[in-house]
Amino acid sequence: MTTSIFSGTLSSGTLTAGQFLLLFAAAIALGLIIALVYSRCGDCTKSFAVTLALLPGIVCVVILMVSGSIGAGVAVAGTFSLVRFRSAPGTAREILAVFLAMAAGLACGMGCAAVAAVFTVLVCLLYAPLALQRGEKRRQAPDDAHHRAGIARIRRGI
Repeated sequence: MTTSIFSGTLSSGTLTAGQFLLLFAAAIALGLIIALVYSRCGDCTKSFAVTLALLPGIVCVVILMVSGSIGAGVAVAGTFSLVRFRSAPGTAREILAVFLAMAAGLACGMGCAAVAAVFTVLVCLLYAPLALQRGEKRRQAPDDAHHRAGIARIRRGI
């Protein structure tokens, strides 16, 4: 039973319209889950949430198009890396979300929608409590009188 759940949909080598729509829908659904979890666990812009929602579907379609061609697969990987390194560097949380979305789309594009779903749910279940956890306490700024006295000492060179 385990092998039937985690086996790829495209084991026959041909892709039907129904399989394409199923894999694309699964990728978009996983992207929506990733975007929802990411936006609920911190500050997130609308454009980044839309990107996270659509990225797995785009990656899925690209992988479906290059199915079996090693040269095309290497070219696609190079293109993805160019896009990543040409954009402004993000936070570690943003990079994690982008890689999770790409991994979900890649798994769906390879025909392993069940693997992508299990992987996405597990990572989201691990991510949510960790992201909502409070960090170390921040130091409180000194009150004005103490602050002004410190600045005065610095100006006098003490």
